[in-house]
Amino acid sequence: MTAPIHVAQAAPSFEDLYTQGQEKFDGGDYGAAGDLWAQAVRTLPESPSNSATRQTLMNVALDAYLRAYRGDQDRSHIDDAKLLLDEYEASLESAGTELTSEIASEKGKIEDILAKLAAAEEPEDKPEEKPEEKPNDEPVEVFVDENPGRGLVIGGGVMIGVGAAGAGLLVAGLVLGGSAQKDFDAAAPFSTERDAARKSGRTMNALAVTGGIVAPVFLGAGIALLVIGLQRNKAARLRNVSVLPNVAPGYAGLGFSGTF
Repeated sequence: MTAPIHVAQAAPSFEDLYTQGQEKFDGGDYGAAGDLWAQAVRTLPESPSNSATRQTLMNVALDAYLRAYRGDQDRSHIDDAKLLLDEYEASLESAGTELTSEIASEKGKIEDILAKLAAAEEPEDKPEEKPEEKPNDEPVEVFVDENPGRGLVIGGGVMIGVGAAGAGLLVAGLVLGGSAQKDFDAAAPFSTERDAARKSGRTMNALAVTGGIVAPVFLGAGIALLVIGLQRNKAARLRNVSVLPNVAPGYAGLGFSGTF
């Protein structure tokens, strides 16, 4: 029985990787081109003889990764570029060499993209939750002036008083007028007593007439105002209510309470 023959395949050379990468790049497959050129960079150790070649290949590899990301927004291209860049910087530090301005520029582009990706992944600040407002079980008092007719009552009382005074004038005028008539009849004609009685009688008649006019007008108006004012006060007392929230299973509303 013949044993199988194993043929060891040599790892691709720097030249092969570079050529394959160029073919991918020319075909528009920038991600694959970046991967092949990254492998080519890793095949060359950092040394004075390889420094220029590695710099050139780093530039084209990073550029390919950036082109690939701009084409499909796949973050893996940027992550691969950052990994390659970190390895390259570490090798330069060991050799005491710094990044060239071209590679530093590509590094800045990669870091900007990573910063934007990180910001987009951060959760948005949730709006501050407001504490739930608890229903107020205390009654809401609705106050209504219980004496809106106070002015009418006072005015009516004043007018009734004036009317009563007019009635007093009427009565006084009639009584004193009758007395003056008696004095007039008892006095001698053309005497001083008769003239005085005549003047007194005229005055008392005027008072009686004035009282007769004032009394009914002011008494009627005063009584009317008093009645209206008292009615308004009574109606206002009925409007003083308390508003209470009522809650029960399957029901929520307002209740009213008051003194009627």
